[in-house]
Amino acid sequence: MRKVWYSLFYSLCAFTIAFSFYWMATVPPRSSAPAQPASPASSSPALRAGNALSGVPQEETEPEEGYYLCDEGGRLAVYRCTADGVPRQRLELTDIYVNLLPEQDAVRFKAGCLIWSRQELETLLEDLGA
Repeated sequence: MRKVWYSLFYSLCAFTIAFSFYWMATVPPRSSAPAQPASPASSSPALRAGNALSGVPQEETEPEEGYYLCDEGGRLAVYRCTADGVPRQRLELTDIYVNLLPEQDAVRFKAGCLIWSRQELETLLEDLGA
């Protein structure tokens, strides 16, 4: 019976190591270069703490209306909103995984969260990404 348990244990270890190598090969490494501005349809995770939304220009002619944060594919997505709070344009898909956040934050972002100022948004993203 002991041999069965040993073989199960070593099989689990081998699977874990193989899965780790697979995960490292498929997930792209994080670069230290500044993020490029993303187009609205882009799904590249370029948002990092510290350069939050730096590639997205603020519109000078149109007043800032707000931002909508929600869970999209397990990661936190940032949308620009109209004055009504309706999302209209995706700005970034962040590297912040919603399921790894504290439970209250995860529930809030899964339901959708409105932020009305850019400073508050950047502060929130820095807190979550740090």
